[in-house]
Amino acid sequence: MAHCSRGCSLAAKSCSDDGHQGVAVGWGQGFALKVPRPRSNGQDQEKRKTFLEWFGEILANSDTDAWYLDETGIEADPRPRRRWAQKGEKIRLPYEGTHIRMSATGTVCPRSGEFHALMFSHSDTEIFRIFLDHANEDIGFERKRNLLIMDNASSHKSKSIRWGRFEPVFLPPYSPDLNSIERLWLLMKAEWFSGFFAKTRDDLIDRLCDALNWVIDRKTKIHAPFGKNFRETLYTSDPTSGT
Repeated sequence: MAHCSRGCSLAAKSCSDDGHQGVAVGWGQGFALKVPRPRSNGQDQEKRKTFLEWFGEILANSDTDAWYLDETGIEADPRPRRRWAQKGEKIRLPYEGTHIRMSATGTVCPRSGEFHALMFSHSDTEIFRIFLDHANEDIGFERKRNLLIMDNASSHKSKSIRWGRFEPVFLPPYSPDLNSIERLWLLMKAEWFSGFFAKTRDDLIDRLCDALNWVIDRKTKIHAPFGKNFRETLYTSDPTSGT
């Protein structure tokens, strides 16, 4: 066990006095290398707390399902991410600079594991309308009331939108951590796009199609990204912590 000059015991081989952080993490001590997720300073903690309390009461009704919606972008040559490597090993990824990009719009119901998504070249109000039309036609709704939880993007608030079986619910501002499909997108990208490189748009489309089908086929396992007890995890979280 290493110690820094301040007397702290660290599960690491060295420690920086200035940063007061361990460098080589000791896995046996329960540490893991993580990249912090950004948290907006524009969050209204009172609104977040009120939303969670209201939402918990709503979902206590057995006739209600929650569907989480969001768009995500996929790049052909994404920005390199941190990864483990042997000491002295240089990690290189190809880069074309062609800015090939696709978008996916999806919605997931954590209770049932049902996931519905479509690929698009971009995201706007018309694309959102098309997605909702298909979702209302293709999803076999199991409950009478279906809440569609999403962020406050302008494309989600057009008066021309036909909601169908969905009832729109908008998250408090700057609260992507309360949108559970974000975790599903992270899982999909880690599995299918970590280190992936596409030379053409067709290559990217094929990869994204496979990735979305992989998520759909995991219906019985889709609860995993949301924890063993999703409701308990969501409603007992501290809204002031940003998690």
